[in-house]
Amino acid sequence: MMTASGLIREAAAAMGGIADIAYQRGDYGEALRIRREIELPVYLRSGDVREAAVCHGRIADILYQRGDYGEALRVRREIELPVYERLGDARSAAVAWGEIADILYQRGDYGEALRVRREIELPVYERLGDARSAAVAWGEIADILYQRGDYGEALRIRREIELPVYERLGDTRSVAVCRGRIADILYRRRDYSEAAELQHTRLRVYEEIGDLEGTAAAKWGLALIDIAGRDYESAFPRLADSFQTLQRLQHPDGVALVGSLLGRLLLARGQEDEASDVLRISLAAATKTGATNLVLWINEVLAHLLDQPK
Repeated sequence: MMTASGLIREAAAAMGGIADIAYQRGDYGEALRIRREIELPVYLRSGDVREAAVCHGRIADILYQRGDYGEALRVRREIELPVYERLGDARSAAVAWGEIADILYQRGDYGEALRVRREIELPVYERLGDARSAAVAWGEIADILYQRGDYGEALRIRREIELPVYERLGDTRSVAVCRGRIADILYRRRDYSEAAELQHTRLRVYEEIGDLEGTAAAKWGLALIDIAGRDYESAFPRLADSFQTLQRLQHPDGVALVGSLLGRLLLARGQEDEASDVLRISLAAATKTGATNLVLWINEVLAHLLDQPK
């Protein structure tokens, strides 16, 4: 027979499941309230420091998604991480450090994010012999280098360190993702031919495994290469397909970005009504994600369209 404390813990776990649902629906306020006011106090009263740390980590996830990076960073550094360090749980500590690096990256503190990845997180996975987690950490390092404009080193890491791990593990999807990121670097370096080859390979994989998000991303990458080569007729159907897929998947970041470019292309084709429809959808998505510059640009374009004589 379950004890009273066991029943209370079961109830806390159930409330955590409700918080997960609210989080997935984008209701961050309710998810945060449940975590802080209902679930967490149970673990604190029972003295279950590990579950309390896990709950604090989930609270930090919600704060991060709300854009409250400062508070998310404080919770990770001052509350969650010290518990794992006291318990001697190196893996959980490394995961927490990775989340800290993500926050630093989003705040634009690339130097500190890079230091955390290289000097703290990565060595743990290497000591544990966790090849996959180490490869993922190397990929995050490459992302930071890419954002800093160090394309050569980012490309070396992707090709020589990260990709071979996924190939050895037979992880088809991760191989495709990594090839796509290599293609992104090559695109930045204007090596369009090899970038297109990698994107086509990536697209075939995603289509074979039925990965709609990956398919949309590959078509977006190919469309960018088409536009760089002024092949607008090839770019248009790829952008349209990517936009429609991202709408179905309800991915506002992708809808905002892809839709803004598709809208521009429609305008260039003289399809102003279609462009207006796409841009309005893109504007709503950009507003939702807080993409301020994109919101301003789309509003300007829409205002200009309204001023045009019919």
